[in-house]
Amino acid sequence: MPMRSGRAPVPLRGAREARDAVTLARLLRGTITPLRGDEVLALLEPHRPRLVPKPVNPLAAMLGQPQGRLLEALLRPTAPIILDVLLPRLRDHLIDRVVHNKGTAEDGLPGALEVATALRALVALLRGAGRGTVLSVVSAIEADARADADRLVRGEAPGATAEDDPAGVTPGAMDGLAHALLRFEARRLMLETLGATVALRDVVYQSRRLTRHALRRAAEAMDGFGADRGIKALHASLATLASVDGLLVVAMRNLDDQEEHREEANAFVEPADRKAMNDCLSAAWRLSDTLFDLVGKAANGGDLDELLFEALLRQLRSLHQFCTDLDHAGRPAVLDTLERRLAERSRALAGIAGERLVGILLARPADPAKARRLLARGQSLAQLLYDMGQDGDELEALALRLVVARDALNHAAA
Repeated sequence: MPMRSGRAPVPLRGAREARDAVTLARLLRGTITPLRGDEVLALLEPHRPRLVPKPVNPLAAMLGQPQGRLLEALLRPTAPIILDVLLPRLRDHLIDRVVHNKGTAEDGLPGALEVATALRALVALLRGAGRGTVLSVVSAIEADARADADRLVRGEAPGATAEDDPAGVTPGAMDGLAHALLRFEARRLMLETLGATVALRDVVYQSRRLTRHALRRAAEAMDGFGADRGIKALHASLATLASVDGLLVVAMRNLDDQEEHREEANAFVEPADRKAMNDCLSAAWRLSDTLFDLVGKAANGGDLDELLFEALLRQLRSLHQFCTDLDHAGRPAVLDTLERRLAERSRALAGIAGERLVGILLARPADPAKARRLLARGQSLAQLLYDMGQDGDELEALALRLVVARDALNHAAA
């Protein structure tokens, strides 16, 4: 966890207890013997409060008794240590790891899910005693999930500094939202392990709510550039598509939600999860129209800043990557159509750029500056085709024209 400025790092609580609890749960699952009883007592001895008498192994005098009776006899002297020391420390340990997002470089520390499994197993062995410890962890996770979703949906950032944000990202940014959704996945796994079905439903709802918000944010950013082609709108669109991996995480979570929570659509109401995805894909389609319009004019010789031209191509590349990398059983068919459309229009642009470049070279009087500008743009378009996997005739024709143009310009300059 990033250190907050001016504060010493807080160590992870209950690391030793977590390790010993996992071992204890494993010992108690096995065959109970007097030797196994000695191992259990030795494991719990460091955790025994001073006022609690040192337990004596009761199994030596119970040879031949059923396993259930042996386990009950072993738990009778050890239960106070488990209830009063081990379980509260497991509670603190899990809250630190899952809620406060703390970690440690300590070797051999079991995973949080392994610790949660041990906690649940110990409470079950104690016939429900210590269930309040489990409920405390569940309540903390549920409250943290709700607060996290509220903060991100509102776009709030307490303190607005990296030190105050455990994720280390700006709330509202696509990568930040994707990171938050991955934390929700960790919460869901933890609650499933603890058997907290009611809290799990609430966390799933908060996760779906955040996923829809992230898709709406992406749609707004992409539509914003189509409506207002200013620098601020361009920056928002660029930031969204530059985080294409984050956008993929959000989209995959949405498609999973649609599969897990199938809702009936009708002529009047579209399911919220599906609507969020469809709106985002519609915005991506409209953005592609805007990008091809601007890039087409530039490839035909129009005036456009070179940095802006490269930024537009980056967005086309990211859109294509989003379409190709979104591999899911519930993948919308419009993605295949958009992927083909991006490739086809990019190949057409390459042909326009190559023909325009040849036309400028053959024109009289010559315009070397414009030819060099079109040569640079043609090279960028060739790279775009290569990145899209479009290495067919259009790319070869453009590459040949680029080589001829470069040689002609170099010869003229000499």
